Amino acid sequence: MKRITASVLSAALLLAVTSCSKEPGQTEELPATTVTEQTEVFETTEETAAVTVTETTAEPPAWEGSWLATDTEEHFEIKDVTSDGFRLTFWHYEEGQIEEFIYKMEFDNPEKTVASEIGTAQDHGGWEYTFTFNGDTILVQSKLPDQIFKRDV
Repeated sequence: MKRITASVLSAALLLAVTSCSKEPGQTEELPATTVTEQTEVFETTEETAAVTVTETTAEPPAWEGSWLATDTEEHFEIKDVTSDGFRLTFWHYEEGQIEEFIYKMEFDNPEKTVASEIGTAQDHGGWEYTFTFNGDTILVQSKLPDQIFKRDV
């Protein structure tokens, strides 16, 4: 299809240039160069589109499940993982007691290995939870010191 389009375009361009020019010998080189450049543009566009489709189909890694802190009694459970994020029930210390909190998290990178609370840190009082998935562990960052959670098997 590209070659047919290029041939038709080349013929039309040659006819237009020939009818306006006094020296037809000079116009013979222009259409060949123009056709080559246009063909390369079409090929580049198709390659770019294929890369974009590949990036958007990335599946999230295995976030879902129960996770236990390595240094405290805190733990959380991740459910309802989608391509946009997940729901998190987090049992963590609040004023010296373990309390239950529910958060909705969104993925922050195309690989879906980093997630944070929906919105910005300013929406959550100047800070937010950020979870980084590392296979069998998740690093949790917040206003408190970073904490590592291991999968509860």
